[in-house]
Amino acid sequence: MKRILLLAAIFLLALALRTVNLGNHPPGLTWDEAGLGYNAYSILKTGRDEHGIFMPLIFKSFGDYKPGIYVYLTVPSIAVFGLTEFAVRFPSALFGALAVIGIYLFTNLLFPGKKIGYLAALFLAVMPWHLHFSRGGWEVNVFATLLLFAAYFLLLSLTNKKVSPLISIFLFALTIFTYQAAKLLSPLVFLTIIAANFKEAKEKFSLVLKNERKLLPLYLLIVVLVGVYFFQTATGPAGNRVARLSIFGYRPTPSAELIRTDNDNLFSVGLFHSQIDLTLRAIASRYLYHFSPELLFFENSTPREALPKMGLLYLFDALWLVFGVVFLIREKNWRANVILLGLLLFAPLGASLTLSEFSVVRAFFLTIPLAIIAALGFYYLFSRHRLFFLLLLALYLHNVYLGLDLYFRHAKQFLAPSFNYGYKQAIERIKTYPAEKVIMTDVYGQPYIYYLFYTRYDPAKYQANNNFIDGGVDVGFVPSVDNVEFRQFGTGDINTSKDTLFIGTNGNIPDLFDNHQDNIEFFDQINLPDGLSPVFRVVKTKP
Repeated sequence: MKRILLLAAIFLLALALRTVNLGNHPPGLTWDEAGLGYNAYSILKTGRDEHGIFMPLIFKSFGDYKPGIYVYLTVPSIAVFGLTEFAVRFPSALFGALAVIGIYLFTNLLFPGKKIGYLAALFLAVMPWHLHFSRGGWEVNVFATLLLFAAYFLLLSLTNKKVSPLISIFLFALTIFTYQAAKLLSPLVFLTIIAANFKEAKEKFSLVLKNERKLLPLYLLIVVLVGVYFFQTATGPAGNRVARLSIFGYRPTPSAELIRTDNDNLFSVGLFHSQIDLTLRAIASRYLYHFSPELLFFENSTPREALPKMGLLYLFDALWLVFGVVFLIREKNWRANVILLGLLLFAPLGASLTLSEFSVVRAFFLTIPLAIIAALGFYYLFSRHRLFFLLLLALYLHNVYLGLDLYFRHAKQFLAPSFNYGYKQAIERIKTYPAEKVIMTDVYGQPYIYYLFYTRYDPAKYQANNNFIDGGVDVGFVPSVDNVEFRQFGTGDINTSKDTLFIGTNGNIPDLFDNHQDNIEFFDQINLPDGLSPVFRVVKTKP
């Protein structure tokens, strides 16, 4: 009973950290979050997505195509909470908290009898990387939790003859329908656990053929569905994003300076600076950077994905991780070592095969092995070096306090621009100040989805009049919805238009704009939370 209460307490801590003020922090809503929310709202009301497709598995979003599990998870959330920021983010927050239970179960299977699962759960509950991605509508967070439970049930089925692998197979398949990177990472995790338990896997396969013959068609159906989905998302329009963002679509060539350095030696240039060599170097540098101390412990340069002057982990996590590795070496639990090493090495692989120099989104599953290894370091120091453990614990708790204080009290101003703060306030102006025509800037991208989201626009009506225009390989735009146009404009348009509401940036409505002209009915400005930096300016002309 005490064990259950302790795990419940850690779960509630994780859930509280992930849901408190969730609708307002991070401030604003990204395009993807608004798109996920409105499509879930559309499914709830009509059974179809914004483009009128009935219950799709793959959702078209701004010309991109995304797996649909997160949309369907958001449907009941919107049914309960309405079409709000909280409703869109709640599935991610819930799955982030559930990951605490998953890592507890998985860790205890890897290291039975040591009660390390509680520590791993606690480390994951407060980890900055995991916390931040649990507080936004990130499909990758749901994917990581599903993959964690899939790994647990697979390992459980291999170590317990009474447990069927069907649950695990189903969860592995479900990850494929949740996030694009799962098509690479999920099979690798599956094969890692099989390889570490190869003898048990052969025995389980024989038992399945003998005792679960009636379920074999179900196994086959799962395999076929996954195969069809692989084909659909790898070809045609749905495969455009993978093709565009893959590093293999980029053909690097040696620079003229490099060729001059090698004295135009064709052998040297062709062998050591060929496209294959340069591509492999790019992949290796991207891969290794995900393990760099700069990224993990000091600062991440992508504002939407981390906090300023802070790494993905706490600084003193570094020492827990070092002693966690010491524990693994001394313990000589080769099965657990193989599995943890596999999870650790494979997690950033998908992120390394894209054009981005690094991606803490695509490498997010790395949080799982890192939390487990940190817990092992905690356990090792507590067992063997109690005085040093107490010192490190005090420093770590102080580190956690400062990190949580930074995130919940001071990060709003930093996160606001990257979470597109200001769109909600801009749409409120449209509702508050009705006009014959509205012209809203599209400089930030995809303003139509915010209009649909914050006005709770009737999905059936939008589907009937959807005028989305494809913009090439990956993006597109909507030029207008009813009397609201999404395009660029200037002061000349303002001066010559009547009964029109203009919403633009300071590029559209500059600082020197005279808002006291005779044709101006009112002027307003929407600022970032700092109260100083303008996001939108609003001008209403007289009828």
